[in-house]
Amino acid sequence: MLKLTPQQIEHFNEKGYLIVEHVLSELDIQAIRDEYSAIIDREAPRLLDEGQLSQTYAHLPFEDRYTKILYELEDMYALYQHLDISLPLLQDMPEDASLNAGPAVFNHVLTHPNILNIAEALLNTSELFSNPVQHTRIKPPKAALPTTIAIDSNVAKTGWHQDEAVLTDDVGEIDMLTVWVAMTDANRNNGCMMCVEGSHRKEVTMHCPGNHEQSSAEIFIPEDLIDQDKIVDLEVGKGGVVLLHQRTEHGSYDNNSDKIRWSFDLRFNKIGQHTGREVFPGFVARSQQNPELVQTDAEAWAQEWFDTRDRIVAGEHVLFNERWLPYSRHQLCA
Repeated sequence: MLKLTPQQIEHFNEKGYLIVEHVLSELDIQAIRDEYSAIIDREAPRLLDEGQLSQTYAHLPFEDRYTKILYELEDMYALYQHLDISLPLLQDMPEDASLNAGPAVFNHVLTHPNILNIAEALLNTSELFSNPVQHTRIKPPKAALPTTIAIDSNVAKTGWHQDEAVLTDDVGEIDMLTVWVAMTDANRNNGCMMCVEGSHRKEVTMHCPGNHEQSSAEIFIPEDLIDQDKIVDLEVGKGGVVLLHQRTEHGSYDNNSDKIRWSFDLRFNKIGQHTGREVFPGFVARSQQNPELVQTDAEAWAQEWFDTRDRIVAGEHVLFNERWLPYSRHQLCA
């Protein structure tokens, strides 16, 4: 069972980031790959029937098949939304909006004992809540991306931002940890993350609102506000994790390799705190005080997401990143 050392905890508190290798096993990774391969097996024939694909590419391995399919799609979200572990950040939620709330993601990532041990150590609490600000990032080689989707952070480089900045502005005080899980090796060439060392000591930096039509999540910190001398590359091996403080400024590079770079973004906070995305369902991941509240049922967790979709479709109001809209005309955002 993995546990952090005092030196690792001190490094995180001082620098605002920490890299931990060998958190997931090969069995964990294979279970997740199998789940995602099954999603492609299910969705590719549908896309072919709808005339969005020329073929299903069933003869290709997962990585190459995913890249080929994404390149052909006029709307990448026709596939990608089935792979993400969050509903789209849309007020006008489609009735058929989907996500991957499968048991492999639940059992081998979100509730993995090693990940929960890390979160417990860095948040200094055994009362852990799985925050619903979470995503899947499967980034094909930049050369394989059509220009129409080459700016989307789910599949291309990610602009500078702080994770606290994507929360709704009514969040109040929150202690939130980002756990970035590497499903493939992540290095400078294939688009690893980078961060500004020590930037977690700052308040929330000004973010510019993006203009991405599919999602309001594409906010960014202007390059002029980034301390270039303190940028650190966050390279990590497959199965490892990168831990980030909620205010650590970070982004990622383009994938200039010839293979995908795949990761999950997870977040945890202390039980009882506003999540900053209350419309979406989180769950109690660990609790010594009230162990009966811990969510252990993957199907029940999945149903909460689809019930949430139905409420939004029926008219429940949602807010995503509205607080940054007034900065759209700021000179640094132009």
